[in-house]
Amino acid sequence: MVPYKVVLAVREPEYLERLLHYAYASEYGTRMHIIGFTRAEPFLEYMNGREQPDLAVGDKELLGSWLREGGMACSWRTFGASGDEATEVLKYQPLPELLEALLRACQKKGGRSGPTAKQGGGAVTIGFVSAAGGCGKTTAAVNMAKQLGGLGLSVFYLNVEAINSSAVFPRQNRKAEDAQGLPNLLYEMKAAQETKNGKSVPVDSFVVHHPAMKCDWFDPVHNRNEILQLGKEDVLALLGLLAQSGRYDVVIADTDSGMNARTDAVIDGCSHLIWMLLDDLIHMYKIDQQLAYMERSSPEELEQMMAKSRFIVNRYVGSLANVLPESIREIDGVLPYIPSWKQIHNEELLLSSPIFQRDILKLCRELLGGELAEAAGVRAYG
Repeated sequence: MVPYKVVLAVREPEYLERLLHYAYASEYGTRMHIIGFTRAEPFLEYMNGREQPDLAVGDKELLGSWLREGGMACSWRTFGASGDEATEVLKYQPLPELLEALLRACQKKGGRSGPTAKQGGGAVTIGFVSAAGGCGKTTAAVNMAKQLGGLGLSVFYLNVEAINSSAVFPRQNRKAEDAQGLPNLLYEMKAAQETKNGKSVPVDSFVVHHPAMKCDWFDPVHNRNEILQLGKEDVLALLGLLAQSGRYDVVIADTDSGMNARTDAVIDGCSHLIWMLLDDLIHMYKIDQQLAYMERSSPEELEQMMAKSRFIVNRYVGSLANVLPESIREIDGVLPYIPSWKQIHNEELLLSSPIFQRDILKLCRELLGGELAEAAGVRAYG
């Protein structure tokens, strides 16, 4: 993926040197190309040249000199202390958080099309589904979101479970009103549909960024009925809006185990499906019965679904003890058993296993193309 070009204009050479050294020695070096200035003259000369960056960030004095000359060809932020991400970036904060803020400001312009984009400009959509609960579906989906975000892709994680399992990964500095993002967006979508407004509803003001997961998401809702009342068409419309927003390269959808209207929408609406399996007698029985039911009710739809599905055994220990259902000819991959997760008490550990991340990255390469991983300089996010 082509890195974003960011210009920094600050008075303190020590600040700039420290930031640039950290950025180019970290994973952000493949995601952003940062050019720094400490004096107004070379800064203005560069900004008035032929090449325009994706983002300009600087002290008010330096940035103001460019803005007064009419410099508005790219997005910009001033260094400040208010925390309003629409206009400012906190200057003094941990460097990883500062670079994440710069990356988010770049992505506000819309996701860049990389090798993952489908024809037509939409995002790749990946659905995580399972026949039985407790198989690690959400943990795998969230780890995939983090890994793809770490590659520099713009990722959205959509959870439509009745009880949102991803809520165990809390987001720092969250506000009570953030939980209204999804309900408010659904209201705007309904209003646009009723008024036959042909314009797409912009998603920017309804989503929030999750730094630990390296992706955007809807903060978990307080009222479960907001999710339970979603029908198949509602979820399909939501998936379509996110995928066609121009903001994301990948949308990862996570839904309930078993079948309901929301799961049906994820199965029908996603371009790739990840079926999470456990090498467990009851789990294998349930997936067998679910696929058999789908074959009886609609053989054509089952065939279409199988063509875009991958069957992944989670908590794999080296060999399968149970026989696969007849509908599944072979497994498409495995994710390892992590003993330290058996009695987990810290949610951050679920996002920091190098072994698990290694196999998640392997799955990402298979889904999105090995050339993507190599071009982005993929490495596990530990």
